[in-house]
Formats: sequence, C-alpha cells, structure tokens
Amino acid sequence: MPNAIITGGNKGLGLSQSKRFLAAGYDVFVVARSRGETDALGKGARFIECDVAADREATWLAELHAAHGPIAALVNNAGVHLKKPVWDVAPDELDKVLDVNLRAMFAACGRYVALHRDTGGAIVNIASMGGLMALPSAAAYVTAKTAVVGLTRSVAVDAAPFGIRCNAVSPGFIDTDMTRAILAKDPARRDKIEGRIPGHRFGTPEDVANAIFYLASDQAAYVNGVNLPVDGGYAIGF
Repeated sequence: MPNAIITGGNKGLGLSQSKRFLAAGYDVFVVARSRGETDALGKGARFIECDVAADREATWLAELHAAHGPIAALVNNAGVHLKKPVWDVAPDELDKVLDVNLRAMFAACGRYVALHRDTGGAIVNIASMGGLMALPSAAAYVTAKTAVVGLTRSVAVDAAPFGIRCNAVSPGFIDTDMTRAILAKDPARRDKIEGRIPGHRFGTPEDVANAIFYLASDQAAYVNGVNLPVDGGYAIGF
C-alpha cells in the first residue's frame, strides 16, 4: 500500500488532496497543528500533530520515515496568506509567512531527499499564482511563493540522480468556502475575475487535487521541475 504525506491536509484544499490520495488507495499522513477535519477522512488517514514551521530541521518527517518506512509522495501544502502591501508588512509578519510558506517546505524537501536516496519518490510543492505574477497587496506571500518555484526547480535537478522528482502546482482562483465568503462582500470583483478566466469559471478543489496526484504518481514519471498552473488560463491573460 503506497503512502503519502500531506501537510495541512486537514482542511480546505489540503482536505481535497487527502481525499484524492485516499481514493487511489494510499495511506495518508495528515500533518497539521490541529485535527481539523481529519476524522471525516475515515480509514487510511492518520493525523500527525506538528507545527511544520516550528521544526526547522523537519524531524517530524524523519520520525515518520523511521516508523513507517519510505514515503512514496510528499505534498508540501501547508501555507498562510497575508494581505498587505510591502510597506505595511512588519518584520515578524514577514517571518511568519516565510517560515510557513518557504522555510518549512525547504526543510521538508531536504529531509525527504536525504531519507529517500535509495528508494526514490516524489515531492509536490504548492506554489501559487503569486509565483507567476504579482498579486495586489500581497508582497510577503508573493515573495515566498516565487521562492517556492525556484526551490522546486533546484530540488528537481539535485534529487533526480536519486530517482526523486520534484514539481509544483500553482492554484488559481478556486471555489472554496473561504473564497466565496471573501467575494460575497464584493460581487463585482468576482465578475471581473471570472471575466478574465478563459473558461469564465473558478476551479474546484478537486481540480487542484487531481493535478497534484498526477504529478505525484507514476503517470508523471518523466515530469520533473515543472510549475503547473491550475488556474483555467488566468495567468496567461485574456
């Protein structure tokens, strides 16, 4: 039975990712600070309580590997957003965004490669449209997600000799509870966004989960170092 780690896999887009891997027969380790909706995932999902941003050396991953053996797929999904322009971002706010969105991912990638040099495996990092284009009033977030794209490419090159692939997925506007709540206050903005998306619709959490699963699976055995936008074509303009 293959297994996968999904950080932040207990809610939002991460929950859909957990469901997708479970549906394919994987055992899923959900790594997060709280249980969230993990219990609703049922059999095959195991909750691992951990603040990945606080563990600078990703010892949590080493412990999982020691207890359960090689991990077929690592999905670095945990992340935070900050809606502020660069001049309003305090140093501690920047540290938090970088700690969660970048440093934790950097540590997890390094630890995963070190542990899987003899077995191979797959890493999927969750980036963002912010790694492809500027987003308004999101300087810290865009900085972190742009770095995620560079990290992904570097890991892909360095880890390839060990049979380890590393790719990224950049979700666009996805129809989640959070997105609906935010845009309910500004319907005109939603109309504007949908007007720019060639298909004139937001994506679904399942759209993102399917792309992640593909990159983690053997179907993508010759796909390495890519940043796959799942945005309906938003980032290429319309």
